[in-house]
Order: sequence, then structure tokens, then C-alpha cells
Amino acid sequence: MAEKKLTFMSKQELDCPVCEAKFRKEELLSGGGRMNAGDLTKELHRIYIPTNKFGAVYPLLYPVTVCPSCYYAAYPSDFSQIGSERKALLNKGIAGRKLAFREIFPDLDFQKSRGLAEGVASYSFAVDCYESAPQLIAPHFKQAQSCLRAAWLCMNLHQEEKTENYDYLAQVFYRKAAFFYNRVVELEQKGEESVENISHLGPDLDNNYGFDGVLYLSGYLEYKYGQRSNPERRARQLKNARATVSRIVGMGKSSKSKPTAILELARDLHKLIKEELDELGIDT
Repeated sequence: MAEKKLTFMSKQELDCPVCEAKFRKEELLSGGGRMNAGDLTKELHRIYIPTNKFGAVYPLLYPVTVCPSCYYAAYPSDFSQIGSERKALLNKGIAGRKLAFREIFPDLDFQKSRGLAEGVASYSFAVDCYESAPQLIAPHFKQAQSCLRAAWLCMNLHQEEKTENYDYLAQVFYRKAAFFYNRVVELEQKGEESVENISHLGPDLDNNYGFDGVLYLSGYLEYKYGQRSNPERRARQLKNARATVSRIVGMGKSSKSKPTAILELARDLHKLIKEELDELGIDT
């Protein structure tokens, strides 16, 4: 009986620009009933339903290229683009990347087929490595997207192992995602960093919600995962989130560039934020 292959290793060897190791990247095969798309969540995350033939499939395990030797990580279009100064910084960070998940994922291994642990780690390493990236490649957006995807994979881990506190780790990534998405919007408004050259703003792999998706997630993540211990600060953050979401709902009509799904989600979020601000006694 033929083996049910889900992934394959790339024929072409990659050269790590940091440590110069050679390796092959695992890629997900398409078609053949491997992915059974389900619902879209309020976080614009596509849920995939397990199949009898392939079981649970997680397409988000594979987008980030990770060197298995030094854990330098980036999206494929950025992987080789490092100058000498950045290479030195990334080399200094090798020890930190090696230690980052030693206790949480002691069996981390990017030379074998990826599991959820490698998926989470790949995005976390990418967040770390993009810290030194030039603004030209929109590092803050890639950090935002990576944190959000890591949070989703942590929740998949939590569903498999309820007692391991992966839901807590997910909350950490959600809060980081909220920070970075807010930063992306702020930098865009100031004209300091643009995402206009990024062809797919996701946040997931199927639908591209463009910059409206970025605006929506900036507001949604702040609303759902922002701090609540300081009411005055919470009110300020919610007012900013509401203003951001207003940029989507302001026109009021769906279009090809603003599909109904994102517009309806944004309207619902706008209403929820207003209701909480009312509860806090803030004039809206």
C-alpha cells in the first residue's frame, strides 16, 4: 500500500547565511484531500478539519525557513537577505535561540518532519531574527503575523495536551501579536514602515485581507488580549482600537478589496469596543 505522504524535502539544498550550514526545507504537498478547510475564526484563522486519510493537518507548520543548526529563521523571500553587520548580530543570538525552548520543547528538531513544537518555535525564532531586519522588508508586520500564528499553533498543542499550559504560552504570543499589529499601524500612519510590497498580508495562508486585515487585527487583538488591570489605560487603548477599526467600517459598503466577511467582523468589533467604553464611562 502506498505511503500517505503529507510533505516532502526540497531537492535544492539551502545555505544558511548566518552559520553557513547546508540543509533542505520541508514543504507541504497540495491536493489529494490533504486539507479539508473548515470555518474562519474571528481572528481570520482558517480551521482545517482532520481527514480519515491524513488526520490533522497544520499548513502553518511550514512557511518559515529555519536553519536546523543555528535556528536562524525567516520567511523564504527574506532568508538570504542579510548584510555583514546583521550576520554578526544573528551569530551573537545563536546561543539565545538554542536555549529559548530547551525546557518547553526539549526534543526540538528541524531535521525531521515538523510537528507543532517546531511550528511554534519557527515563528518565535523568526520574531527574534526580524528584530535586526531593515525596515524595507517590513519586519514589524512579519513579527506580528509570526506571533499570531504561533499563538494559533499553541492552542492546537493545548487541544492535544491539556495539562501542559500551552494555552498560557498562546496568551503570551497573542499579547505580543497585539503589540506588533498596533506598531505596524502606527508606523504606517507615520510613513516610517510600509507593507505595500508584501503581496500576501494574510494573516493565514488562504485569504488575503490586505491592510484592512491588519487594521482589524490591531483592534481585535487589543480588545481581546489587551491589559485590563488599569481602567484608564484600558480606555485609552480601546479608543485607539476603535479609531483603527473605524478606518474599515467608515465607508460602510463591501467591495472586492473589502469583502463582506471583514466588513461584518469589523462592524461587530466596533460595536463591542463601544459597549465596553460605555461601561467604563467613556464618552464615545
